[in-house]
Amino acid sequence: MILSDVDIKRALASGHLVVAPCDVEEAVQPVSIDLRLGDKLRVFRQDRYPVIDVKQQMDNLTDLMTIDEINPFILHPNSFALGITEEWIELPDDLMGRLDGKSSLGRLGLLVHSTAGFIDPGFKGSIVLEFSNVSPLPITLYAGMPIAQISFYQLTSPAEMPYGHAKRESKYQNQDGPAPSRYYLNFQGKSGKRAERNRHYPTDANALKQWLDDSAFHGDVGLMADELEMPRKTVEDWVYGRYAPNASHRAKLHELTDLAIFEPYQRELMGSESEPSE
Repeated sequence: MILSDVDIKRALASGHLVVAPCDVEEAVQPVSIDLRLGDKLRVFRQDRYPVIDVKQQMDNLTDLMTIDEINPFILHPNSFALGITEEWIELPDDLMGRLDGKSSLGRLGLLVHSTAGFIDPGFKGSIVLEFSNVSPLPITLYAGMPIAQISFYQLTSPAEMPYGHAKRESKYQNQDGPAPSRYYLNFQGKSGKRAERNRHYPTDANALKQWLDDSAFHGDVGLMADELEMPRKTVEDWVYGRYAPNASHRAKLHELTDLAIFEPYQRELMGSESEPSE
């Protein structure tokens, strides 16, 4: 059962449903609430990784930027960006939300979500918008503009383990900005020996990439590989966080980079080499 404007207003008034800020008389439509675009977006960078590896944490795959009501973000054709709603949403255990774009914007070629149309019961936070421009021309996005609408469905019974439940991995609960993808968390602890191998590898694999960019190698993976006397592909995997080097290679990386993230492994290797053999 979908909630009508009467039921939406009743749920808002009682606090059973939270949408804030919300001008009820202006925002509530016959079966939905209009949502506005917040002032933060995430824009993809194509110069930092050769590929998006869904198993790896890639925090600087996107840049966070701010817009306002005067200075828009320009979404070019065939481009993708993440936005956030101005409104904070809190769904009870017996309601789910459905996000849809505004018809007038759809007629201009703007898509506001690719897969994240359903909002689970129990969700708390602002809603991330997945912008795509399928028109032949750039589209401007201003903070505060009406951008989407959310409708609400009454469940047959309250969810037993709603979003945010202690026994559920809720990656985006309480988000207040366009958080980057955390899909890589689905692979943690599922690969046995590899999970153990990567257990101590720096979660911010970009530290090595940043060092390479700032070094005398000027970002050239090939020169770094030559210095380490390692295959270029292997070093590239380390730089972009696709695979973790073993203990001896981490020690070698510390000798070259002097990065603190590799220091424990150098000490560990030196300690093992100094132990007498039986």
